[in-house]
Amino acid sequence: MSKRPRSKGHGCLGFGLTLTAALIALFAVLFFTTNVFDGLKNTVYGFFYPQKYTAEVEEYSKEFGVEEATVYAVIKSESGFREDVESHAGAIGLMQLMPSTFEWLQDKLEDEIKYTAEDLKKPDINIRYGTYFLSYLLERYGDLDTACAAYNAGTTTVDEWLSDKRYSDDGIKLKVIPYPETESYVRKIADAREMYLKIYYSGTAQPATAAG
Repeated sequence: MSKRPRSKGHGCLGFGLTLTAALIALFAVLFFTTNVFDGLKNTVYGFFYPQKYTAEVEEYSKEFGVEEATVYAVIKSESGFREDVESHAGAIGLMQLMPSTFEWLQDKLEDEIKYTAEDLKKPDINIRYGTYFLSYLLERYGDLDTACAAYNAGTTTVDEWLSDKRYSDDGIKLKVIPYPETESYVRKIADAREMYLKIYYSGTAQPATAAG
């Protein structure tokens, strides 16, 4: 009886191909699931930190040199993107401007059209003047947190804090904010801004802002 010729084994080659295929599959799964997870995560984040009124925010951020993420953070924190909301103190609209502040801002911009407080419920007008107010405060104080404190508590109050060694060492930045409401507000803006930067502006250039 003749013997069958012995076939050469392919064990090493087969093992190598199997290992390679397994590694490729593993990398593919990791890549796919990571991207899916990141996409899902950003979708969830985007639900809580939406970008609305994008045309207005983009236009006036460029016009007044204010970071878009900061404008979105203020809108989210002030009104939750509700354009007709009015606070118990009388602040109106998306960026919650007081009618007296609105009138003062109109005088500074020297616009030909004179708007009324009711016009603050219009997104285009509210975001334009709210962004201009932010640019004014950023230029005045040179520090984002201080500017946000003034947006909430008023420039007169913040100037008093800055001149008090209990609250500021250098007259520029506040080491302590004596109003709990304002302290919470500044922290809320900072947290929202960080999320907007992470979700929408990671790796992209933003208009300069005096963020300190």
